[in-house]
Amino acid sequence: MRLLNTSTLEFKDFFKPPPYAILSHRWGEDEVSFDDHERGSNRDGPGYQKIISCCAFAQSRGRDWVWIDTCCIDKRSSAELSEAINSMWEWYGKAEECYAHLADVSGSSRGGPFDTTLGTPSAWFNRGWTLQELLAPRIVIFCDTEWRVVGQKKDAAIMAEITKITSIPLRCLASHFSLNHAPVAQKLSWASRRVTTRTEDIAYCLLGLVGVNMPLLYGEGEKAFLRLQQEIIRQTDDESVFAWCDPKAAIGQMSGVLAPTIYQFARSSHVHVIDGYRKPYAVTNKGLDFDVPCLEVSKLGVYIVPLNCEYRLETGSFARCAIAVQETRDQFSTSSRIHTDGLGDHLLNIHPWEERFLTERRFLIRLSNLQKEYEQAVAVISNFLERRRSKKIERLVEQLRSASSIPAERARYTAIGLTKR
Repeated sequence: MRLLNTSTLEFKDFFKPPPYAILSHRWGEDEVSFDDHERGSNRDGPGYQKIISCCAFAQSRGRDWVWIDTCCIDKRSSAELSEAINSMWEWYGKAEECYAHLADVSGSSRGGPFDTTLGTPSAWFNRGWTLQELLAPRIVIFCDTEWRVVGQKKDAAIMAEITKITSIPLRCLASHFSLNHAPVAQKLSWASRRVTTRTEDIAYCLLGLVGVNMPLLYGEGEKAFLRLQQEIIRQTDDESVFAWCDPKAAIGQMSGVLAPTIYQFARSSHVHVIDGYRKPYAVTNKGLDFDVPCLEVSKLGVYIVPLNCEYRLETGSFARCAIAVQETRDQFSTSSRIHTDGLGDHLLNIHPWEERFLTERRFLIRLSNLQKEYEQAVAVISNFLERRRSKKIERLVEQLRSASSIPAERARYTAIGLTKR
């Protein structure tokens, strides 16, 4: 782990890091990278001023070391970037303090403590990456644009305000025990209200929150979220991962068993896991191998599969979540998920069932709408070629600068043009 000294502004690598503070913020223009900091460049913009202010704030609180994602990760190394993203939940969790810098909140803001001058909550609460930065640390200190303290996460009034903005329950903000035992569907619902600059990051920013690790394949787009769900299935028995719905899909439309994007979990915030026996199930090259009790509702090969989770209705009562599955009778004998209105609880009301009326059946439910689920080789090759090109550009830049006295930016422009030939 690479930390920044708050006094000398120098980096140092640690296997067992000393006590450190950590920054949470929204990226803006002119952020200072690791390479910029080492070269002493890009020091005139707001990005460098943010680093200076963060170090000064940390030092005022007795902290000698700080971790800042913009400059403490050498993003030229894909291996280092992957390690950092897979470790980020742990790094935020082990920090002595986390400083959440709300760049759009000032002393002139009105309304709640996190409101901007426009009366809307800070954009910090809309970003995908800041979700784990809010939940992983035990101590989060919120600062406005001038680094004045707005409050701390542990304050009762602050937690109530955060719950109002994010829909994250108070118990999950106050207790890591409650957070760790929250269903996957609930956690994904919190992220469904957030955005990331790159499509893949909406999956990568959730790795620590859902407790899985996986390699990064920038270039795979929405397949990253499908891969995340696969890893959840492999590493947990939390069936709430199937408790999603697509309000834009036509009733009866066929799809895969996995949600195509995070936004299908927007209505899953009140899903709870319940105990129930289930034979082991697995992701295979043909789809989800699911051997489950089910209820046949027609002679057309349509079945209702009750899930080991339930959903709180508006009346306050709970109903069992379920998915509808239909055999497609293709050459692989696979099945598809059928879109229904809601989380499937009404299916069990329309077709009354009891445990003794359920029949055991094995399904191979396709994972997504794609016939070939995850062409990972394509993403891996694309990443490999991009890394090779980046290294070639860096070598050409050094050669051009050593052979002549042209500026770095011009050398880079020339090198990029040469690699495209």
